[in-house]
Amino acid sequence: MALDTGEKNLIRVPRLPQETDSYALSSLDSFNASDDHVVQNDISELEEKIMSIDLNVSSVQRALEGIYKEKADPHIRHKLSYKSSFFRTMVESVTSRPSKNQLATLDTEITERQGDLERLLSDRQRLKADLVSRKVELARRTCMQSSMGQLPVELWAQIFLLCLPNEDFITPDSRQAPLLLCQICSAWRNVATGTPLLWSALSIRGSWRRHIWKSSLERWLKRSGNAFLYLDISIPAYMEPTFDYHIFKVIISSADRWHHLRLNLTNQLLRSMLNNHMPVLQTLEFSSTYPIASLNVQPSHVPNLKTVSLLTKALYIQSLSLPWNQLTHLSSRCWLNIGQHVDILCKCPNLQSYSMCLVHAEMIPSSLPQTVLSHHLQVLEVNAFIGSAMGPVLSRLRLPNLTELTFGVPCESPAYGVTSWPKAHVVSLIERSSCSLTKLRLKGIGMSDEDLLDAKKSLPSPVSVELHNPYPVYFLGIFGQ
Repeated sequence: MALDTGEKNLIRVPRLPQETDSYALSSLDSFNASDDHVVQNDISELEEKIMSIDLNVSSVQRALEGIYKEKADPHIRHKLSYKSSFFRTMVESVTSRPSKNQLATLDTEITERQGDLERLLSDRQRLKADLVSRKVELARRTCMQSSMGQLPVELWAQIFLLCLPNEDFITPDSRQAPLLLCQICSAWRNVATGTPLLWSALSIRGSWRRHIWKSSLERWLKRSGNAFLYLDISIPAYMEPTFDYHIFKVIISSADRWHHLRLNLTNQLLRSMLNNHMPVLQTLEFSSTYPIASLNVQPSHVPNLKTVSLLTKALYIQSLSLPWNQLTHLSSRCWLNIGQHVDILCKCPNLQSYSMCLVHAEMIPSSLPQTVLSHHLQVLEVNAFIGSAMGPVLSRLRLPNLTELTFGVPCESPAYGVTSWPKAHVVSLIERSSCSLTKLRLKGIGMSDEDLLDAKKSLPSPVSVELHNPYPVYFLGIFGQ
């Protein structure tokens, strides 16, 4: 904003009418008799006034900045004096250093501008508070006039469940459901806090502290009622010394309702978590930044465990004692050799899906069977760092119920995008197992047009092939006779 001419002040900020202050401070009760249209108009008016104050605040701040620069630099002061009659009388006496009168005048200007700024910020704060009150009032009116009283509470609970973030585990956030639903009105809050499924999923981080989160965690778990719990707990090793174990005890107290656990913990905390009776646990995902030594999960502690995902690449799986016999789904990011994967398949006769990471091919110990027959395995994923290891592992398997087969090469491998798929071993597996393969996925594997035509001739009908190259993913269609 340009400097005023012939006036005392550098800038004139229009002051809001006096009634604005009282308007901003008036209570919500004065609107009890107003209809929604009036309340909406009030909200619009408040938003406009807040915007106007923001513009004035910016003007005052720029004016203050100019005064401070002028006070610090005599050349700027001399330049500005030619543009403003206020400084015209000062130009004649400009020296290399400002006089006491000049400094006193500038200090007065600074004081006045700071006073204007404080008043504007105070007005804005009051208006903002009143705006929030008006919006709450409008939400309350809308809620009361809605069909809340006409629809069953169970239907509202289902609607609220659709408001949850599309995630397996929910990070507490006042801007998202379920916490957001508790801030609209008392009716919504009652429905939300009375719907246990809204509070059945939770993501817990090591940064939580007792004085902030312990009571919040207790309330969250209390609201979950008797619902099964889906918990994601991540406590990095460097945070373990500062982690509040009171929070850990609160988590442990709900072990009888754990249904799905995703754990990123140190060895000690992981043992403490899994050394509990977890009668309804069905899915367990865990990783650790350090090697896990001889972890033993007793079958009696997890009688319903069906799915296990090992999320740590460097984990030495032979040190794990899991209820292998009862598992139906197993996913491992551990880089193991063929013999170790054959050993796992021998331990898990009821597996329906298995995702393996194969590091290299080597001689299999004579103690392991030459061929593993897995009657229930329907989905197999083979991720190989070296493409040549894909075929040999298939030659050790018989999978009569196999329907989906995936081969993958990780992007960090030098073979990514150039390894060919083990066609001969796949055809041999299908013939040996007499299975009805319906889907083949190839990730990070090179495939030319000739390979596609060859696959069409080699694979039984119908088999859909999905090719995920280093290039955009596309669908190749149905190959068949």
